[in-house]
Amino acid sequence: MIINKNTSINSAVFLFPALIATVQHGGGTVYVLLLLFGLLFGWPAWRSLEAWEKRVLYGLVVFFVLISLSLVNTQDFASGMKKIERYLHFPLIIPMYFLIKKYQVETGKIYLMGLLAASMVMFAQAYYQTSELGWGRAVGAYNPLILGDVAMLVVVIVACAVLTVSQHWKHYLLGLVTFALAISASIMSGSRGAWIALPVVALWLLWMKRKSYSVVSIILIALLGGLLVWGGANLKQVKPRVDKAVAEIYQYSQNPSKANSIAYRIEMWRDSVAIWKAHPIIGTGIGDFKGDRLKLFESGQSRLGHQFGHAHNIYFDTLATAGLLGLIGMVVFVFILPFRMFYLHWKKEEDAWVQFYALAGMATIISFSIFGLTEGWAARNPFVRTYLMSILVFMSSIAVVKQKQKSANVALSETASLR
Repeated sequence: MIINKNTSINSAVFLFPALIATVQHGGGTVYVLLLLFGLLFGWPAWRSLEAWEKRVLYGLVVFFVLISLSLVNTQDFASGMKKIERYLHFPLIIPMYFLIKKYQVETGKIYLMGLLAASMVMFAQAYYQTSELGWGRAVGAYNPLILGDVAMLVVVIVACAVLTVSQHWKHYLLGLVTFALAISASIMSGSRGAWIALPVVALWLLWMKRKSYSVVSIILIALLGGLLVWGGANLKQVKPRVDKAVAEIYQYSQNPSKANSIAYRIEMWRDSVAIWKAHPIIGTGIGDFKGDRLKLFESGQSRLGHQFGHAHNIYFDTLATAGLLGLIGMVVFVFILPFRMFYLHWKKEEDAWVQFYALAGMATIISFSIFGLTEGWAARNPFVRTYLMSILVFMSSIAVVKQKQKSANVALSETASLR
């Protein structure tokens, strides 16, 4: 029975990265199945949790509570309840975590394999949509932003594996192939927000691994990285999108009322601050962003008449809808607390796989914090599930490895005492 459950857990974790952005409801289905298994079988694992695990899980519950407080101000209650369902994912990670802990499944390795497979699936779909169907941008199963961001996350996590657990030239070759496929998929999606994350995370990884390289090596890697960024920015698929962004920023500086994608975002961010000022503590209410923006436009306080359901920026959107409590809760409990947990394991643990899980966990958080600058990813289930699945996998894998090490040490002690 345990073998069957282990197989089910591993299958869900392996399939998730390839399905979440490429098959409608595909990743969601395996995610929900994992959740159902957790609700049915995972609860006994609560007793085995360490204090550091409980802090992170408690934090996600507190975040959900802080966001839910904004419902007090919500006028469009139907929309509010629909959006609060996405935030419900955060506390519901707990039974999934219990499930993995109960059966001691080290899902990080199978997740890494799933990411390698996902790069091939996303590249094939993106190539088919752009080259065979003639679409201007690859959209995957939903839209270009999800495909592009998930593909870039694959690059980031596989880079962490290359830096920590790769030991053979075949591993490095597989990593390079994965980079090429996933970056190509992201480029074909035209998702500029995803591209911003790559150089930032690359520089951060260099800093984290600085003790492993000489000064000359770091300089050479930085120069090579700079050349790659410059070359990538001049690719025929990338340069038009970059040039368009620059032109739109200049256009907005000259004429803020001129419509373009950059103008839309900046105006929504301005409106978010105006909405927040009216309800600074708990926000205007989850679900009310569209209606409140329309009121601002009708009263002449906004230049943007188009209707959007969120601010296309996770920070401004949370500030407007959930106030200071919601924003602080998100920054502390969704980003800082998990990041600190991964960082402490990175500093303290010498096991190569634990270092990979810790580094990949931190890289995931940094990536999503950057994605959030141009996309309100908390409003989209695929984004939320991808973030939480990654945190779930890497955090639980650290816990499982440490538990196995502890059990092995106890066994050795008992053997020694018998002698």
